[in-house]
Amino acid sequence: MAGTAPWAGPMPRRARHLIPVGLPRRGELIAVCVVALLVAHLLLAQLTLVLALVFAVVSKVTRWRLWWLAAPAAAGLAWTLAAGPGSAVAGFTAGPSAILWHLGGGHLAGRAAQPLAGFDGAKSWLPRQIPLALVGGAAEAALLGWLDWLHTDEWAVPPPRPGLVAAVRRAIATRLTRAGTVVTREGCALGVVPSTGAVAEFRWAEALRGTLVVGAAAQDVTLTGLQVVHAALRRRKPVIVLDPGGDAAIARALAAACLATGTPLTAGSTEDAETAAASRLWGRGTGREDQPGDQAAIDLGHVMRERCAALLAAGSTELAARACAELAALAVDLRRIGVDGDALVWVPRGERVAAQALRELLRAGPDAGLSVLIGTTSPAAAAELAALTGTALIHRVADQDLAAGLAARTGARLLPRPVADSRYPGAVPAAAAEAVELVPSPLIPARILLTLGRGEFVLAAAWPRPRLIAPGLMVPARLPRAAAGPPHRAGRQAARAEAPA
Repeated sequence: MAGTAPWAGPMPRRARHLIPVGLPRRGELIAVCVVALLVAHLLLAQLTLVLALVFAVVSKVTRWRLWWLAAPAAAGLAWTLAAGPGSAVAGFTAGPSAILWHLGGGHLAGRAAQPLAGFDGAKSWLPRQIPLALVGGAAEAALLGWLDWLHTDEWAVPPPRPGLVAAVRRAIATRLTRAGTVVTREGCALGVVPSTGAVAEFRWAEALRGTLVVGAAAQDVTLTGLQVVHAALRRRKPVIVLDPGGDAAIARALAAACLATGTPLTAGSTEDAETAAASRLWGRGTGREDQPGDQAAIDLGHVMRERCAALLAAGSTELAARACAELAALAVDLRRIGVDGDALVWVPRGERVAAQALRELLRAGPDAGLSVLIGTTSPAAAAELAALTGTALIHRVADQDLAAGLAARTGARLLPRPVADSRYPGAVPAAAAEAVELVPSPLIPARILLTLGRGEFVLAAAWPRPRLIAPGLMVPARLPRAAAGPPHRAGRQAARAEAPA
């Protein structure tokens, strides 16, 4: 991850000018055009000039997208239609007609030396310009904004700020996600994108090549994994959780999610699986009946066929590696018989599993439809696993070397050397960029990954097509009410554990 690859992306947009920069007397020509436009507005469209300047200043200060100007334009158009187009045009031209009549020699005797006398009746005719002035002012402000964008290099354009539409979309998306609506058309709702208000979606297609969830806080990493598991259960995907640490909180949360979605849950131990016959797709486990407190070996074939959930608790690194080998063998069987498993494998503590075992699972999983989700808080494990997975979901990290490596996963853009050095110090080696004007720099610099706020994350997917969410805001979803029907044993245990005292 630390190496620098040759740049193959598009060249950034450079500033362009309608009047070429090298044109002789360019400044004088621009000044003449500005004065001519100002005089034309003062004579023919006084209120349009005022509104255009107001809208342009608002756009510049707020950095809203120019689409917000459609609101005043639509209001002016509606006003024009309500008043009648003929009446609106007559009101708009009343003032300019009086001014031109006065300047053309139709003034009253004795007032020839008063050029501003044509504005005497402005209090009566200026308000009548409002309907069409709203439309014209919005259009001119949009033109000024486009010219400002055109005259600015791509890397110097400030990012837009969210407006009212984004705020409304964000409120709706937050409310729906918090209420438990985690299933989207293509994947799972993790939260919202503050800049647009859209749902921050984690897509199943992007998870197929493996996903790394990394962060300095274990709670952020675990909650993200549980949200994805919740959505997978709602989609009736087979879910297999390999918990090397045997975390009781994860077991309770998984049982509660299975109870709420009506998904059968089988809990087992890899220690039993070690002494039992190996499970294959159409094979059987130990054949023992589940008894209270009994940890039977899990029949992974049954989990896949019945599209249910399984929890594998591994007490050591060796047992976790055996469980990965069992899952990899399951993927081989699925591929051999041509069955798409459409399953999710979640490893909440990836640092407790040997990287070689995870590498074999990640290699065999995609062809069999097994999406592997690996969470970790270890910088060393994250740096090693990042090279094996196709998608990275990054919460705040504390290790600078890890942040620099993950920043490279977010993509790159070309920036001038001085800009790149000021924004991303140390991101590009000086020797590699000494003789070029533009150098590749990360889309999301390492300092952003080191300073992400609570609940914020960056999602960088490389397959099936590059996609970036930066940043997203995590919205934990509440579990829905339990599905109808008798709960399974693990669900009953979870219900008793979650019941208030």
